[in-house]
Amino acid sequence: MIVWTIQPYEVYQQLMENGVFYCNPAKSENLEFDNFQLAYKWMTQKMIKKVGLPPKEIRTPIWAWYRSNNFTHKRPDFRRWKGFDDAVCIELDVPEEQVLLSDFEGWHFVLNDWFYSSATSEEEWDKCDKWFDNLSENEQAQVKEASWQRIFDITIQHGEWTQNGFAVQGCFWEIKKEQVRTVWRLQKGKKIYKIDSLHI
Repeated sequence: MIVWTIQPYEVYQQLMENGVFYCNPAKSENLEFDNFQLAYKWMTQKMIKKVGLPPKEIRTPIWAWYRSNNFTHKRPDFRRWKGFDDAVCIELDVPEEQVLLSDFEGWHFVLNDWFYSSATSEEEWDKCDKWFDNLSENEQAQVKEASWQRIFDITIQHGEWTQNGFAVQGCFWEIKKEQVRTVWRLQKGKKIYKIDSLHI
């Protein structure tokens, strides 16, 4: 499965030196926030069910793009890139059974701890919202977490209320050097270029 991950340049250096890279939660800016910690923990549990336990030193998965935009399987548009001052986009070929795909927009319901309604119209939304509000706090928590399973449906659907699969992310435990196909270097204020040979 071809996916693309955007990482700090130092990640690419570590990968080339060590032959493998996995996330260090202590270096993740996202994990400084409680909502990200809870959401990542939930995704990690789903990863374990889908692909199995990670190597013992790994605590959190790596994120990548499977569909970066507009329902299409292609690398991210670098013109929209706003992130690290010195980064790389790494194109990888990861075995399909090692990747858990999810809808990027749906993922925000997990991040924000929201109920992910299946409503397909404003009328349905209002009805579902009222139903949810009338549940007990314990029932809401159970229903809400069960609703998050919907993010793993990446079937392409168009429509104001039914859009799905516009952008799809993939999670996996680690990057191996032999999985690397292409690398682009993205430095702010400089022209983007492809790293021709896979070395530092």
